[in-house]
Amino acid sequence: MPKSLALIFTAAKWLNDQHSATLEQETLAEFISSGAYERHLRRVRRRNAARRAALLEAIHEHLGSRVTITGDGAGAHVVLWPKRRISEDAVIAQAASRGVGVYGISPYFLKQPARTGIMLGYARMRETEIREGIRLLGEIL
Repeated sequence: MPKSLALIFTAAKWLNDQHSATLEQETLAEFISSGAYERHLRRVRRRNAARRAALLEAIHEHLGSRVTITGDGAGAHVVLWPKRRISEDAVIAQAASRGVGVYGISPYFLKQPARTGIMLGYARMRETEIREGIRLLGEIL
């Protein structure tokens, strides 16, 4: 920021900090110190591992060697890199018309034209939904 605004921003930051959400901070501190946060993380990790396994199994069954997968070691997303040229927009639209939400990867590249791929998130889905979505995506691709 310009030096002329530094004092104004510092004062605004100080004022804002005086009104921190005490209840929320105390609740979070209790959540962490009681061990509930760690238990929550263990449940989420187990759930995501099962969902990731269902996703990878479905990808291998319905997409096979037509795609390469990255990001499958952890997290809540994987990227499918089709081995043949695709139109991300067309795949996204066709998937959406069948009730399947997928995302293009090219907007995440600084240099255009970018490599095309499909990003899949799975953390908020049931395993049956994941399998059906991948089956439908396999028909599209």
